[in-house]
Parts: sequence; structure tokens; C-alpha cells
Amino acid sequence: MKHKLSLLALTVLALLVVAGPAFSASTDELERKIDLLSDEVDDLKSRGFGAGTTAHNRVSVHGYGEMHFSDNTQKDGGSEIDNHRFVIGVHALLTDWIHLNAEIDFEHAAQELEFEFGYLDFLLSPGFNVRAGVMLAPVGFLNEFHEPNLFWTVERPLLQKLLIPTTWNGGGAGIFGTPMDGVNYRLYAMNSLQSVTKDSRKAGGGNGGSGGSKSSFSADKGIRGGRAQVNERIADDFSIFARVEFTKLFPGLQVGFSLVNGDTTHDIIPADGNMTLLEADIKYRWKWFDMNASIVNIDVDDAQAMNEFCDGTDNKCEGGIASNNFGYNIQAGIHLPQLMGWKTSHDIVPHFMFERVRTQDEMPAGTVAEEEYNRNAIYTFGVSYLPTPAVAIKLDHTHTRLGNNTSTDKLNLGIAYMY
Repeated sequence: MKHKLSLLALTVLALLVVAGPAFSASTDELERKIDLLSDEVDDLKSRGFGAGTTAHNRVSVHGYGEMHFSDNTQKDGGSEIDNHRFVIGVHALLTDWIHLNAEIDFEHAAQELEFEFGYLDFLLSPGFNVRAGVMLAPVGFLNEFHEPNLFWTVERPLLQKLLIPTTWNGGGAGIFGTPMDGVNYRLYAMNSLQSVTKDSRKAGGGNGGSGGSKSSFSADKGIRGGRAQVNERIADDFSIFARVEFTKLFPGLQVGFSLVNGDTTHDIIPADGNMTLLEADIKYRWKWFDMNASIVNIDVDDAQAMNEFCDGTDNKCEGGIASNNFGYNIQAGIHLPQLMGWKTSHDIVPHFMFERVRTQDEMPAGTVAEEEYNRNAIYTFGVSYLPTPAVAIKLDHTHTRLGNNTSTDKLNLGIAYMY
């Protein structure tokens, strides 16, 4: 409070110095006084205000949010508005080489609370650093950097919902760094997704023994159902998460590759349910043209044993688990002001995306695919308006053709922001 009062007093004093004719000072003297006051204000800021990057100011707050309006022609009840999320993040410099990063997500008008991540970075060298805590899975280019004004569509692409179940996190530790210019890597060990569920006990409770009852793979959502909060997943199985990015191969080009491998049944059944996820992605921008694309393949061992277990009357998993999930998408947009030569800081991006997402691409012997869950083609076209990079107003339409020769349509309007 004292800092705020001091800032207010200094501001008022500066205005009086500039505007008060009674002082009758020369222009040079006024400029000298303003410079002195500016230096004092900057010093006050460094002691408790700003971005948390100085020796005195060690904690900063940031975040993002988004609200959606949706009109789904195939959904009972019609249109809906949802304040999808409001996120509060903290970055703290515990020392010059130990940093804390954390985010808490208030979902659906603050009716759901999610712990997005909370970890410590131990910064040792550009090429080798250590990270430990609850971390975001380094899979694809969106899961770690998923602020809503960083992608054009109102909703996250379906590929990044089901095959890369954003936001996907886990508890563990790992290393990361930039060993050479244009090459970034992350290598973590974190608790695995959970493929099967045994009973209906309340999930959570802070340990696997009383948790793990809400998480399982399924026909409709694929591996996404195994992505519960960290304390709601059993931690008897761990996975390796690896990602490498190349950002200097060609001007405007970024190429990334991701790998996840680990068992997923957490000793609920004798079979291990080993899962291997391979992903590749590309981002490219040339002047006004912008595009990105991703491809994902997921192999799941022991899917037949999982489905047999889920068919048991006392078990609460859904079954229909595939031995292979597969999908890809490609998106292109045009930065209209740059194309037209308009002199403005605003951006308008008409865009189009095509996706294929198959959560039952291959089924184990004796299990029939439910074709309505395989999205054979998803077409999304729309426009995103950014008056500033921190704010986006979005409008798009999605047409989805399902594997059973039916289709759905959805109109979305969204506002998104970062702070």
C-alpha cells in the first residue's frame, strides 16, 4: 500500500510540476525534474511492481481466459454460452537459478478447478537444466503453449483434444535445454495415463489407492479419458516423454517430434497395456501466409485384455479400447492486413483446417469398431481478429463427417485474452 501511495504522490507531483504556472520554471528545469521523478518511480517499481525479473521484484502474476458461444445443430438444448476457463499463473524467482512456475485453471464459470501445472526449474546451463513437479506433457506444439489467442479456432483442434489430450500433465521430473542454436529438447519421466478403472470409489484423495476411479481409455475419447488430474490417477506406471524441436532449419520454419512410451494399466490387470505415441508437427510462416500440421499414431498393447476386463459387471471402464489410434490435421491462414499492405498493428486471419481423427483406427480381435466414433473428416473454417496479440475474437464453423455416414455441424464464437 505504501508503494502505491508513493507512486500516486509522485504522479500527482509530476503533473503539478509540468502544469503549474506558479512555478515559472524554465523548460530545461522542468525536464530535469521529470527525469528525476521518473527515476524514482522506476526504482519503486523495481521493489514491488512489474514483471518479476529484477533482484527486488521476484514474483509476477499472469494468465489467460476465454468465453465461448456455441450453436450445435445436433445437440439437444441448442445454443450455449460457457466461460470455458480463467487461468491464474505465478512465476517466482526463488533464486537467480531456481524458478517456480504454476497455473490454476477455473473451468466452466469457475465450477471446476484444475491444477494445470506447478514445477521448479533448476537453470544450470543453456543446454542442460532440470525440471521437477507437475508438468505439461511435451507432445506437439499446442499442449505446452495452449493459450487461446495462440491458436485461431474457438475450440482446440479435435486432434489436440483426443489424440494429444490437451491439457495433458503429469507428476515427475526431467531435463530440458537448448544445446545449440535452433535445437530445443525436453525429456521427462511422469506418471502414465490410466487405461482401465476397477470400481466406482470416489476419485482423488491424494493417492492412487483412493483415486483412479474416473480414468480410462474409451471408444469415443480414445486415450483422453486417461487424462485426469494428477491425484486422480494411480501412479504405479510411469512413462517417458521426449520432444525435440528444430527452429532454424529454414527461415519461418519449425519442425517438432514427440515420443511417449509407458505402461498404462497401473497393475489393475496383469497385462501392462503399454502405450507408444509418436507425433510429428510443422509450423511455417512466410510473410502473410501461415500454416501448421500435425500427425499422431498411438499403439496400445493388450487392448483385448483391457476390453475383456471392462466388460466385467463390477468394473467401471467403458471398453471399446482400440489397439491403434491415428489422426492428422493441416491448417492454413492468411494474415490479411499484411497481404493487403495495411499499415496497422491489428491482425485479421481467415483460416481453414482439415482433420482426420480415428479413436478406433484398429481394433483387437473380437472387438468391433463403433464407426460413429471415427471422425473421417472434420472441416473448420473461420476468422480470428486480434486487435492486439494478447486478445482474439474468433468466429468459425465446423462440419464433421462420421464413420457411420452421418454428420454434425457447429457454429462457434469466442473471445480470448492473455494478461
